[in-house]
Amino acid sequence: MDSLLSVKNLTVAVGLKAVVNDVSFDVFGAQIMAVAGGSGSGKTTIGLSILRLLPPALRIGQGSIIFEGKNLLDLSAEDMRLCRGARIGMVFQEPLSAFDPLFTIGQQLEEVLAAHTQLTKQDRQRKVLEILSDVELPDPLRAYASYPHQLSGGMRQRAMMAQAMVCDPSLIIADEPTSSLDVTLQVKMMELFVHLKKKKNISFVLIAHDLGMISQVADEIIILREGKMVEGGKVDQVMGCPQNEYTKQLIEAFQ
Repeated sequence: MDSLLSVKNLTVAVGLKAVVNDVSFDVFGAQIMAVAGGSGSGKTTIGLSILRLLPPALRIGQGSIIFEGKNLLDLSAEDMRLCRGARIGMVFQEPLSAFDPLFTIGQQLEEVLAAHTQLTKQDRQRKVLEILSDVELPDPLRAYASYPHQLSGGMRQRAMMAQAMVCDPSLIIADEPTSSLDVTLQVKMMELFVHLKKKKNISFVLIAHDLGMISQVADEIIILREGKMVEGGKVDQVMGCPQNEYTKQLIEAFQ
């Protein structure tokens, strides 16, 4: 089976220092791949590399990122812009800062559709309401008409998931998507990931540090330490029988 996303020998550096060092992994269709590790391990840098949203100080030194058969590193800026948001969605850590406070949720989701599709205004509105329902917002019409600050943290997180999904991408990068939520909402968000994976055939790269949460939802996992991949494989095997001492320490920290 061909992979949806194949990251091979990825190295990202600031100056002469590698912050991601020779990392490789594959993501297949309808799969949740977890990228885990402590602070500063390079998790977020990998997600930003896939999206080609690295800050200017960071550069990709080597490697390839093959998505749907194309090396994203070879795409023009315009082709990458068309891919980002349409074929690859992004769920950021803090939804309140990710949304523009001056526009409603509906306006901002419709803007994504206007940039990537030829849908009419009426069809865009219908699509947005459908997606808001898919992410299980209790009142899609209210969410559509609300400004970001008018929604609770959990509702904003679901709205950001809707924004990532609105163009029917095959892959979503989710960077610490539950860190700002309480435990109950974290569980509900992870249940939503699993539901969408099955219903919409979406794959996820789930960037997180909480191995307890990851073990409940991910299919496969890679463990990073100081930019290097120290272990990887099926999540039940890695969590149940870790081979690396650092992995053992991380698991013990969340038990």
